[in-house]
Amino acid sequence: MKKLLFSLCLFSLLLLLSGCESASRLNLSQGYGNGLKLVHLSAGSGETYQRITDFQAALENSTPLEKDPALFAYYPDFLLEIQTPGTQEPLQAVVDINGDFVDFYYVGQEDTLYRAQASAEEFLALVHGD
Repeated sequence: MKKLLFSLCLFSLLLLLSGCESASRLNLSQGYGNGLKLVHLSAGSGETYQRITDFQAALENSTPLEKDPALFAYYPDFLLEIQTPGTQEPLQAVVDINGDFVDFYYVGQEDTLYRAQASAEEFLALVHGD
């Protein structure tokens, strides 16, 4: 009986831990390479999942800029990483709040800059959880 109970508890624990790995996750750090994590979200609730998808939508709803990447901010504001279930590598973007605009590039694709349709005010509201 004790072996059956132990096996059942172990199975439940492994099932719970495997579920954690399949959830969407978001990390937002200060600047690029500073390592100071500002926000960490794991989609454990509908509200948290919605916040993660709102961050992702801010990146996806963007327009490529006709701007030389060398003109990107010398000290960007954020490094955003979003890991979704079924993907090997997280989506990473270096984000800079540029006045009223949110400009960014995807890590590994530094030759193209993008401008999010979300305003700087909307993006910062996501950062602060408002």
